[in-house]
Amino acid sequence: MTDFDRTTRVHPSPAAEANAVTTSFTATLDETWSSLIGVHGGYVASLMVHTAELMLPDRVVRTVSTSFLRPAAVGEAEVVLEVLRAGRSFNTLSASVHQAGRLVAVSRITLLNPVDATGWTMPMTHDRPAPIDRCLPFEPPPSIAHFGQAEFRIDPATVPTSEPAAEARIAGHIRPLEARPIDARWLVAMGDWFPPSPFRRLAPPAGGISVDYTVHLHRTLAADPDLWLEGAFTTTQNVGGLALEHGTLATPDGLPVAETFHTRWTG
Repeated sequence: MTDFDRTTRVHPSPAAEANAVTTSFTATLDETWSSLIGVHGGYVASLMVHTAELMLPDRVVRTVSTSFLRPAAVGEAEVVLEVLRAGRSFNTLSASVHQAGRLVAVSRITLLNPVDATGWTMPMTHDRPAPIDRCLPFEPPPSIAHFGQAEFRIDPATVPTSEPAAEARIAGHIRPLEARPIDARWLVAMGDWFPPSPFRRLAPPAGGISVDYTVHLHRTLAADPDLWLEGAFTTTQNVGGLALEHGTLATPDGLPVAETFHTRWTG
């Protein structure tokens, strides 16, 4: 078990084990996922994804849309699932995280029955990071623990500085600390792992506070300790205190793996 798997474990709650369908899980939000404010949001979303996978192991998670209602804290939490729709091809679940009797975050998760269907993929030809041999080791503030959950090389043209940049963009190359599959749980966490792109133009925490976070998963990948994913996250619109960030995680040959849309509070 990798450290990522250990910190994202969930367990059926004792009350749920007596039911025919498990709808409630317990989790411990690990201190190694502490962030600038509370616990890292992508990590909280990944816990809800994991519960959905345990409940419907024959389905594949494709889209996760999460709203963060208040910061999560290190410690015990409950994850509650509700089936919104159960069909032959699609299942839609609602997942929510609760702490101390308060609702922390809620996700709508779409899972698909794997099918053979006509498809197409256009490789990324723009908005890609600099080659990895030109990127720099990332040196985050030691007080933000969640940055220790992955290995990252940052594009030198996107390093946050004390001076506002012309472009709100963060890019680089990322991989797990320990060899494990690039699965839905990991991708949802890592789609929110990069430094927020508004930090290139705003002083933290403005621009880093998550409001809504959507991930569409195109594909997953087998474990490969030599595989680095490319990541590029850009905010082109910041209107009325809400910034919209679009991001892509892709293979080294430009094959998109996941795309994210993230609104962040900047007021």
